[in-house]
Amino acid sequence: MCKKLSMTVIMLLSVVMLVGGILPTVGHAQKNNESISTESTESTVLTLDDTMTVSEQNSIINEYLSDPNIDELIVLDESLLIESDVIENGPSTNARAIINKYKVQNVRGGSDATGSSGLATAIGGPGVVLNISQNKSVATTVSANFGASNAALSGALGYSVTGTTTITISGTFKVPSKVNGKSVKSLKFTAYPVYKSKLYDVYKMPWNSFSWTKQGTGTAKKAYGVSYKKVYTYK
Repeated sequence: MCKKLSMTVIMLLSVVMLVGGILPTVGHAQKNNESISTESTESTVLTLDDTMTVSEQNSIINEYLSDPNIDELIVLDESLLIESDVIENGPSTNARAIINKYKVQNVRGGSDATGSSGLATAIGGPGVVLNISQNKSVATTVSANFGASNAALSGALGYSVTGTTTITISGTFKVPSKVNGKSVKSLKFTAYPVYKSKLYDVYKMPWNSFSWTKQGTGTAKKAYGVSYKKVYTYK
């Protein structure tokens, strides 16, 4: 179900609140069928608008974090997926077998996912103001290259497979004394990276052949957001 916003906020962010484990990412104009994996029972997704100032972004993020009914807040920045000066894709040779050629094709979107390793954590009791504002570098990964070069993979995917993404973590809020009628003992507040994934196929032309043979399908993951998760301990 969609979370209502003021007219000002609607102009600045795309917002959606959903119950369950599968969340669609939200663009400025339309939804797509990609999903973000999460174990939270209730999550809110914000997609940042690059016309906003940093202070405006932080203000809205903190407003949602202050809502005790939101267990997870996912903040996405689609501008982080755009890279310049990426090498053009084309058949490449293997360094160990110069006459073998490889190419990367059929690049398509996969499911987005929240990483399992936290980037920053803060813990505190009722009345304590938790803050985890910092920058973190998150590496882009590929599951397998099947013989293709990094240049060929980067050219096909549109970003460097050996690069990193600088993720800005900015979250501040005061720990409530009660949530849903329960007295809070402490709250663990953790930020996790959110990745957009792509699938790709690698083909090989052996030295003694004129045809391409599929070697396998791989997955690339590039960070482009932060998942803020709250875990309460009650008295």
